[in-house]
Amino acid sequence: MGIHRELWERWGTVGAAGTVSREGPGGRFPVAAVDEILREVLGSALREQRYEPGPCREAAKDIAEVVKARVKALQVPRYKIVVVAHIGQLGQQSLQISSRCLWDPHTDTFSSYVFKNTSLFAVANVYGTSGIFHKWCFASTFLKFQAAFFRKFSP
Repeated sequence: MGIHRELWERWGTVGAAGTVSREGPGGRFPVAAVDEILREVLGSALREQRYEPGPCREAAKDIAEVVKARVKALQVPRYKIVVVAHIGQLGQQSLQISSRCLWDPHTDTFSSYVFKNTSLFAVANVYGTSGIFHKWCFASTFLKFQAAFFRKFSP
C-alpha cells in the first residue's frame, strides 16, 4: 500500500527529548477510521451502480464531498483534508493514478480504497496533511507573484 505510511507508523518523529511521537500537530491522523469511511461510502454509493459516464462523473464528485464531510466530522485538529475520487468502466484496461504535493513524512499520511463491481471500479484517496507546508507554499507563491508584479509596474 504505502511505504511512506508504513515508515511513518513504524518510526514516527523524534522529539527534542529523544522520544518518538507518531502524531502530527494536534493529534494523530485516524487512518483506520478513514479507511472505514471510504469502505462504507464507496460500497453504499456504488454497489448496484452500472457504469455510465455522466452519472459516474457526478457520483465521483458526490463521493468526494461525502467522504470529506465525514472525515472532517472526526474533528482531527490542524490537518488539511484532500479527497480525490475516480470512477471508471471495468474492462481489460490498466490505470495508473499519481499525485504530487509537498509532504512531511513525519506527520502527513493518506488512506486509499479500491472498489469494484461487475461494471465499474472506483479509487478514492484521502490525504491528511499537517498544513505547515501548504501555508509556506501559498506564501512563497504570493511573494513571487508580488515581486513579479512590482518589477513590471514600478517606475
